[in-house]
Amino acid sequence: MTRSETHHILTRCERGSNVDEWGQPGKIKHQVEPQIDTRQIRIFLSVLELGSVTRAANALGITQPAVSQVLRRLRDMTDDPLLVRSGSKLIPTIRAEEMLGPLRTSLKTIDAAFQSDQSFDPARDDLVFRIASADCMEAFFLPRFISEIRKSAPNARIHLRSIVSGYDYAMALEKGELDLVIANWPGPPGNLRTVRLMTDEMVCIVGPDHDLKETERVTLDDYMGLEHVAPSPFSPRVQGPIDGKLAELGLFRNIRVIVPEFNIVPYVLMSTDLVFTSSVSFARHYELFLPIRSIPAPPEFGTMQFYLLWHERAQASPMNRWLRAEMIRIARDLE
Repeated sequence: MTRSETHHILTRCERGSNVDEWGQPGKIKHQVEPQIDTRQIRIFLSVLELGSVTRAANALGITQPAVSQVLRRLRDMTDDPLLVRSGSKLIPTIRAEEMLGPLRTSLKTIDAAFQSDQSFDPARDDLVFRIASADCMEAFFLPRFISEIRKSAPNARIHLRSIVSGYDYAMALEKGELDLVIANWPGPPGNLRTVRLMTDEMVCIVGPDHDLKETERVTLDDYMGLEHVAPSPFSPRVQGPIDGKLAELGLFRNIRVIVPEFNIVPYVLMSTDLVFTSSVSFARHYELFLPIRSIPAPPEFGTMQFYLLWHERAQASPMNRWLRAEMIRIARDLE
């Protein structure tokens, strides 16, 4: 026999046999991947509990061959008979009894994962509410929201953040980094769920020494002759409610100062002749402790709309539904 023939025979033996650590051929075992679905588990448990293939088939509304096929598959997977005959009934082997508890637990876990539980307990201690808001709401709405939620969900954690320029709140909602967004700019993204949160009148706010302090209403002509302070736009591509309305009228106001956030503005007004346009709720909050005055804005501006936004992925979430309902309730009380 040539060396080539010997090598061929050895190679064939190595490929066709199973050898032990001593290099001796051993019994070939066919490894079966432990792939099993919940239907097979339910059939197996039914046979164990009823002690009969026939009774299990009748109870499950399937054929006896279907039950027997599942048993054969499980026996191959475990290399154990699983059920042995004792008189007229089948009894579980020790291996089958060991499997019983884990399989029942697994089924309960899977069933719980797919149950549609529409109830929600706000008293749970693992809740975290993540909300982003236009900063015009920080003064008059969010403190009230925190107070009310602390009563309804005393163990919850609340994480608030501002919507600043460049922040992709739509993506944050999609990823689950946010639960809800409060916005007041027109035309929210169409891929998000939207509901009107509240409507507010629009006013012009001036400082104690401004020429308009005794005026009862500002006309559009008056407005266009004033110098204004405005917050930084959320996006260069998205106009705020004031400039968006003016753009519809073919007008542009004379903005002299841009500030990073709303709550600086009342203090800017205290010592300047600038005018700030916002909601009446924002103005009323600061009128409580600063000598500023709000005057109805030109009627062409209409009202300021605030929206609640969330992603489709959270539409059916019991927690998100509860949080949306609470926020809408609080907003209605403020209107």
